[in-house]
Amino acid sequence: MDLLDRPIWTALSTRQQALAEGSGRARRYPPAIAPFADMVDMSAESFAALAALMSRSEVAVLFTPDAVMAPPEFKVLLADTGEQMIGTPKESAVPGVEAVVLGVADVPEMVELTQLTKPGPFSREPTN
Repeated sequence: MDLLDRPIWTALSTRQQALAEGSGRARRYPPAIAPFADMVDMSAESFAALAALMSRSEVAVLFTPDAVMAPPEFKVLLADTGEQMIGTPKESAVPGVEAVVLGVADVPEMVELTQLTKPGPFSREPTN
């Protein structure tokens, strides 16, 4: 299986492990950051581990290569397919454009951009 087959699990098990809630069978981002979660598999034990990380009112968004077969304690709000695009970037600099690192001072503008583009649920909550 390719690491990109389970992008949330891969992120929360590697580079973004410090953000992960849970371990072992289920992991998720803190709800103030994003609703994304994943499990090692679709077993009853993995769903139980995910349930232990959540309150009854929280939503977990899973991106998996296979259909999610949730047990009755979980309510599936939406099940759909998506496309994941990958590629190798070409080496090309844009004249006059410099990459910058964003920080806490940039949060208001980042939140404004997400409200304009509606890419997903984000909040102003700091992670540290």
